[in-house]
Formats: sequence, C-alpha cells, structure tokens
Amino acid sequence: GPLLEPRFVQRFARGLARWAKQRHSDKAARLHAIIGRDTRGSGEAIFHHLAQGLGDEGIGVLDGGICPTPAVATAVRDLNLELGLVITASHNPASDNGIKVFGSSGAKLSDASEREIEAEIAATMATALRVGGTPVRQYEARRHYLEALAGILPEGALMGLSIVVDASNGATFQTTAELLAKLGARITRIHHTPDGANINADCGSEHPASLQATVLETTADIGIAHDGDGDRVILCDHAGEVINGDALLALLALHWAKQGWLTHGGLVATVMSNLALDATLRQHGIHVHRAGVGDRQVFFKMRDLGLHLGGESSGHIISLRHLPTGDGLLAALLVLRAMTDTGQTLRDLASVYTPYPQLVRNLKVTSKPDLVELGDLQSALRDLEADLGDEGRLLLRYSGTEPKIRLLVEAGDPDRARHAMDRLYQIVTAHLPVI
Repeated sequence: GPLLEPRFVQRFARGLARWAKQRHSDKAARLHAIIGRDTRGSGEAIFHHLAQGLGDEGIGVLDGGICPTPAVATAVRDLNLELGLVITASHNPASDNGIKVFGSSGAKLSDASEREIEAEIAATMATALRVGGTPVRQYEARRHYLEALAGILPEGALMGLSIVVDASNGATFQTTAELLAKLGARITRIHHTPDGANINADCGSEHPASLQATVLETTADIGIAHDGDGDRVILCDHAGEVINGDALLALLALHWAKQGWLTHGGLVATVMSNLALDATLRQHGIHVHRAGVGDRQVFFKMRDLGLHLGGESSGHIISLRHLPTGDGLLAALLVLRAMTDTGQTLRDLASVYTPYPQLVRNLKVTSKPDLVELGDLQSALRDLEADLGDEGRLLLRYSGTEPKIRLLVEAGDPDRARHAMDRLYQIVTAHLPVI
C-alpha cells in the first residue's frame, strides 16, 4: 500500500536504526541488522530502501534473501545481531506488504518498544530519496536456519513416511521440503513455484483444500501447509482431516509432559483457543494460561511465566526450547517427533482433543465504546458466564479493522451453546449501538 512508499521506508529504517543505537548505546562496535523477505514481487525494492536507511545511520546490513520469518529470528539470535527485519504481509494477498521487526534475542518487540520506535520515526525528518549507497553482505539465512533445526529429529527418522508440503508459493518454497527429504521422507510438493504474485493464492494454511486432496490422492501419512512467510503451520492427517493449532498444542503438551519437557506443567494459548483445550489438558494435570490475540502476546506471557510451549489456533506455535517466535517448520518437526517417538499416526495423536461446538456472530456497530467501562453490560455478562461455569465460555471482541463486534460462545453441550448465544445477543443489542 501507499504506507510502504520508498521515502517512508527509508525514514522508517532510519528511525528504527536510531532507536537501536540508543538501546545499545553501551556497545562500542557497529550494530548489525539482517533483512529477509518472502516471495512478493514488491519485496526486493523495499529491501533496498530499508538497507539504505539503516546504512545511512551506520548500521551494517546482512541480506538474508528469500527465507522464512523464523530464519531471520534464528540469524539474529545465532549471530548476536541487534535487529532482524522481515518484509512480508504473512497470510495476506500478494498485493499487500509489510515489515516485521525482531529485537536482539530474536523475539518480536514489546508494545513499549514499538511506541519508542514510532516516536523516533516521527522525529526523523524525511530527506531526499537516496539510492545505491549501502553495501550489503549476503547471508545464507536459509541454510543456517535448516542447520539449526537439524537436531530435532535423528537422521533417517522419517524413512518410510510420505508427506505433502504446501509452501503457499511463499518463503518456505525451498526449506521445508528440503529438510524433510533429508530426514528420509518421501515428499510431494505443491504450491512451491512463487512468481511474485501467487503467494497465498488459494493455497497454504489459509486454504487447505488442495493439501487435503493431495494427501488423499497420494495416500500420504501427513500434509503440511504454511502461510506466506512460514511462521505458521496447519497439518492434515492421512484421512485428509485438518488438524488446527489447538489440536497441535494438545498433542504436543501431552507428548512433552511425558518427555519431561513441559515447564511448570503448563502452556499458553490465546483467548481464541477452544475451551476444550483447557478441559482436555486439565485431565492430565496440565494448565492452559490464556493471552491476548497475537503471537507476540503469547510469547511475552510464556516468557513471564517461564513456559516453553504456546501458540494460537491459527497454527502459530512457539517452542521456547528452540526459538522465541512462531515457526511453522519447527512445529511440524515437533509433531513428527511425537509421531516417531510414539509410533502413532497424526490422527491417533490428535484424537485426544475434540473441540467444543462454537457459535460466532458478527454484528455491525455505529461506534465502539470501551466494553470494560459499561457496568450494566459487564454484570449481565458475568451472570451469563456464571451460568456456563466450567462447561462453556463467551467472548466479545471488536474487529480491529471494521465497525463490527464479534460474539463467540462455546459449550460442551450444543443446546447450552445456542441458548447462551441467544442471551448474549440480547445483552449486546441492549447495551451497544448495534445497527
């Protein structure tokens, strides 16, 4: 969009560089950033403007080329860099683009850091566009990323397994299939020929239909689909059933608990995860802590609580034993590890978890008053929640992008869910400016 026009990108990079220099003012040596990108056509031009802005402020720039987002986080951590940037719009269409930023440990930045950076960008004067002034060093981000993941499964661990990989014509088009083949799996690749415009086009984790069909056609054991930049994964079992992030968290938590890898007997999910996740894991003495929506929120809660497993139902899984950010290939490897350790199919492992029926309604609103400040609404919601008890839950959320409010109800019993949704609808229409 117009936000990423060249002059703004250079100003953004300069503001970011100034923030990094303040933050690392104790370092005598030059600071360094790595920049990676997905397969969008607009990525290369944005790279040059970012590199120019960083270079103008004296930051050394490494070009990671086209690589998954977690490969950039891995490079920041392993090379001890101060900044990592990824040019991507994740699961959005090819026409969009954006910039993700990682701080010095390979983790995403806190809200406070983002506010500081915004202030620096605002204070950075736009100057004439500069081109061609910054030398960049090439860095084999993809290769080093695969080396970092190599030890999760022993050599030859996937011999005899047949796997379909859908790379969403995105950043994982070389990495995932390559590593899995190296581990001995037979690979069928789909959507792995990016042309700059076909990223996420009816493929990948957001559109798993072709993955499901290919798994059935090739009688594969498992299907793996990424989003455009590779920080998410959706899996599909040998029967063509999609296994979402909640099911992955459930099966990984149980496997990790047996292996003694689950710290403090818990994990982090978001408020969007199904209540059945809590109910399933509670039977095994595992506690689900909930964070706000977004993998950043999940990470900070994991870090604060000392937990090593967390994620979102959308397939963003974080394993702090390995990397402080979501990584779709890592998540797939951890599930494959659970399969090879137990000798069970993905379908068997995922069968421990059955989601509760979930009802969702979106209502248009003329304005978005702060829900927390509406006392009558809150007390009506508390009454409804008390009725549901441990057997169900409800959630009210404004859309971040549209004039809408989302109503969500889950309950183990479908009738209770329907009844609760009717009451929730009455409460919302009584207290909010619904059209």
